[in-house]
Amino acid sequence: MQTQTIKTELLINGKKVVIGHQFLEDIIRDIPDIKENKEIFNALVLSDNPDVRESLTRVDNISKKSIHLLLSDTNQEVVEGVLSNSDLAKYISEEALLNIIDSDNTKLLMTIASNIEDYVKCNLCKIVNILANHKSVSVRYSLVRWRANDIVSIKILKKLSNDKDIDVAKEATKELDRRS
Repeated sequence: MQTQTIKTELLINGKKVVIGHQFLEDIIRDIPDIKENKEIFNALVLSDNPDVRESLTRVDNISKKSIHLLLSDTNQEVVEGVLSNSDLAKYISEEALLNIIDSDNTKLLMTIASNIEDYVKCNLCKIVNILANHKSVSVRYSLVRWRANDIVSIKILKKLSNDKDIDVAKEATKELDRRS
């Protein structure tokens, strides 16, 4: 993702003041999250300041293009912020999600597993199957940690109930018991 330095000016009663990155980091949280500010948010996605980009992952009024730019960010917190925002996650394509899975970043995979129901544009059975078979116990545990979503099938839960990690097995068994 190509970033750029954002020149920011503040206008008070017709008087311009140039402000720096610290002010922008502080004020971005206070810009109303309304569709009239969508252009501003879309411009800020290109900021060379990762804190500004990370703040944008909590904004709902950004374009699909901006969401995908943030998903390809080099900063893990930015990508995690998009994956964690259910309003943004519904625009994530299966291809984009699979690219993140292929990166094998355990923290991001845990975030995907914990928010699995939010990725409505994806074949969730396929994604769950990949995550349930991941080598990292943390990823597998994230699928069942907080009362497993119904997207996690009985078949997957039975497999995870026999997981070599006792915590994964215990949570999967509890979920199986809850569903029966």
